[in-house]
Amino acid sequence: MPNVDLAFLQDPNIYHSGSTEDVAPAFLASEQQSPPGTPLPDLLQHGHFRRAADTAATDLLQCTPNDAESIFQLLYTRLACLILLSRPDLAAQEAAPLSDLLARNLPGAKDVVQVIPWELRLLLVRLQSIGATDGGRRGIMALYGLGVEVRAHLKQATGDEARRAVWATRLRDLGLRVADALVEMGELETAQRHLDTLTDVDADEIAYRKALLRVRVGDVTGARGCVGMMRDEGRKAAFDVLLQVADGDFSDAADNWQELAEQRSGHALVANNVAVCLLYTGHIDTSRRVLEEASAKLPGFPALLFNLSTIYELCTERAADLKTSLAHTMAAKTPQPDSGGWEKTTLDFKL
Repeated sequence: MPNVDLAFLQDPNIYHSGSTEDVAPAFLASEQQSPPGTPLPDLLQHGHFRRAADTAATDLLQCTPNDAESIFQLLYTRLACLILLSRPDLAAQEAAPLSDLLARNLPGAKDVVQVIPWELRLLLVRLQSIGATDGGRRGIMALYGLGVEVRAHLKQATGDEARRAVWATRLRDLGLRVADALVEMGELETAQRHLDTLTDVDADEIAYRKALLRVRVGDVTGARGCVGMMRDEGRKAAFDVLLQVADGDFSDAADNWQELAEQRSGHALVANNVAVCLLYTGHIDTSRRVLEEASAKLPGFPALLFNLSTIYELCTERAADLKTSLAHTMAAKTPQPDSGGWEKTTLDFKL
């Protein structure tokens, strides 16, 4: 591996200072906050992503400029944490110096590419689409560029089955990422046609994604056809109920979601769907109970907290007190990395 100088990534002006202005006060005052000096792996393990982002930047600035492995790992951690904190805009800005070096093919860029971890290269491509004025086309072209590179590595790996397996997996993943990027661009029919070309990707995964696309364009009948091609019975069962929701059959959907909830105890998304269908059928008190039980037992993901906060607003004039109490309940939970991390924002509770 070449010896590269990454001092250009160690300019403190690149990295934004951490802000707590959107963090719910209950979390800032919680005894579950990690103490100063907590190592980065512990922060990540317990979902303290804001603190982890700050620590990653601090550690990165303290590395020696030629310690590529550490610098790139810390940069990846920093950018990923910002995305988990719903700040992809900041992540895109902080990724720009490295992305610009690679895009402009400046002197030394080829040496740098050789030591960038694959996961970071994928993340850099993803961040190119954030705030892009070209509608995401540059990101699509970058994914295809990676595909050309992967195919070259596959060709070079003839006779090395382990190495070929790694690059083949990456090629399949790139194919799915192109489909995702097309969806983000609003090119849903193009994404559908692209999925038809991915013959070496798991057929169940393709059928599932096609069904989601059909629902997005309002083609419930077409979505049912895709669901019929799935082999995973659990996934089929959940999608069948989702299609009932798409048809506006909220009463039967509520019953079927409830049945799935009993089969999949601890599945937060199913519990959330039960509550939403109950709300649409006028059972607001039952919907509130389902969400309160889920928030007490399961990690509080944003949709669940937002929906419960909305129900509080519909049920009582004391909504602000109940939402604040909910925030304190979540802040008292043992920190874990699920559902975007332990800390929640004021927006999650509609405060």
